[in-house]
Amino acid sequence: MNLSTRMFEEELANSDKIVQNGREVYKWAVTTVPKGMQSVMKNASIPLNEVDWFVPHSANLRMIESICERSGFPIERTLYSLVDYGNTSSATIPLSLDKGVTEKKLRNGDKVLLYGFGGGLAHAGLLIKWTL
Repeated sequence: MNLSTRMFEEELANSDKIVQNGREVYKWAVTTVPKGMQSVMKNASIPLNEVDWFVPHSANLRMIESICERSGFPIERTLYSLVDYGNTSSATIPLSLDKGVTEKKLRNGDKVLLYGFGGGLAHAGLLIKWTL
């Protein structure tokens, strides 16, 4: 059985297998995440430039670079784990935080913006104060 469906105005063929339209997911992420980051910061009443570290889901480096570029957040203050571990799905943010601790980047009192996105095109962000 070959069914079809639509995603972002594009017809997708369904061959009864799990598929991903990578190009459209990429476009969605690099558009949605920077807007979501701004929303988190607005709700916290803190400008983005006061964030010490940005920790996004580590889907791929090109995506992270584009999100940083579009949001105006420096890639140098972004923690990611994919270079060492690849895309580990829901573990990317905790792995990135661990890497930040191990490399002595995260310091007590740092403001850290966590941002996850993935399955079902769900996304959420959270601003925390690092106190461990």
